[in-house]
Amino acid sequence: MLSRHRQPSAAARQRWLQQLAILLEAGIALHPALSLLALQQPDNECAYWQPVLAGIEQGLPLSRALAQCRGFSHGDLALLAIAEQAGRLDRQLARLAGLQVRRLALHAQIRRTLRYPLLVLLAALLVSGFLLTSVVPGFASLYRSFGAELPWLTRQVLALSALLQALWLPLLLMFAGLLGATVWLWRQRAGWRRGVHRLLWHLPVTGALAQAAWLGQWHRALHETLLAGLPFVNALEQAERLVSESPLAAAQSRLQRAVHGGRRLSEAMREEPMYPPACARMIAIGEESGMLVALLLALAGQFEEDLDNRCGQAMKLLEPLLMAGLGILVGIIVMALYLPLFQLGQVI
Repeated sequence: MLSRHRQPSAAARQRWLQQLAILLEAGIALHPALSLLALQQPDNECAYWQPVLAGIEQGLPLSRALAQCRGFSHGDLALLAIAEQAGRLDRQLARLAGLQVRRLALHAQIRRTLRYPLLVLLAALLVSGFLLTSVVPGFASLYRSFGAELPWLTRQVLALSALLQALWLPLLLMFAGLLGATVWLWRQRAGWRRGVHRLLWHLPVTGALAQAAWLGQWHRALHETLLAGLPFVNALEQAERLVSESPLAAAQSRLQRAVHGGRRLSEAMREEPMYPPACARMIAIGEESGMLVALLLALAGQFEEDLDNRCGQAMKLLEPLLMAGLGILVGIIVMALYLPLFQLGQVI
């Protein structure tokens, strides 16, 4: 029955979270609030939310009930679990709805920025494929009649054309298979996701984005747990759950042992290269002044703002880079085809 109903859009899920937060803040209990929300959902989305209400009726917390529905990230569910333990579910739902609004705005910006370059990329690939499979073979027949050695670049383009003509269907199937396998591994294998996150962390362009995203989540989780009154070691354990698939995961056990042994968190963080020195300095100030929770919130906000800014800069740089790459690709093919004609006197 669930397969007959579509999954709500990200905007619909955001509105659901916001409405649930309003109902909880108004003093309505969780189960009646979910029942009221179920009456307001479109008929084609009711089956998506039904497992949430059923899970609450079975005694599951909201975070575990929502885990049965696709569309909520591991980090969002971990923050909800922290809020449930602290008795601050309504406030966390409101913050999560606000975070979803920012994500939707960022995704809309990315789609608007990528639309034109992707259309150009698709057109260029189609033109390149047409040249390699339809135009280049005619030039190949012409050049074979010359009986002379062709330039190296021309020989490579002719070989690529022959390869595409002979193997275009197996290559297309192989590409589709690799894409499907990659998507399956990402969804089903946590080890695969950890490897991808580790690679993105160390790459030149994506490294800053990955670091801002994961460090923001870690500081946000630690702030939420300490604000809720959890002991410091327990707060670190909850933060570890949130970053369990990131490169920060390897440092979490060492941080917990250091704090459990009586050391300050800032001292232990200085020994972990994954954490910027500025983080340890700010946390040291918070430990000295008794304002650690407030400074953790400030650090989380800084990383989240940095992530938004870097995403905007990356999108602005992507379009000219794509255009330059496409121009080079088509230019190489055209130059390889006409280079022997420029040297026609020598070839003949």
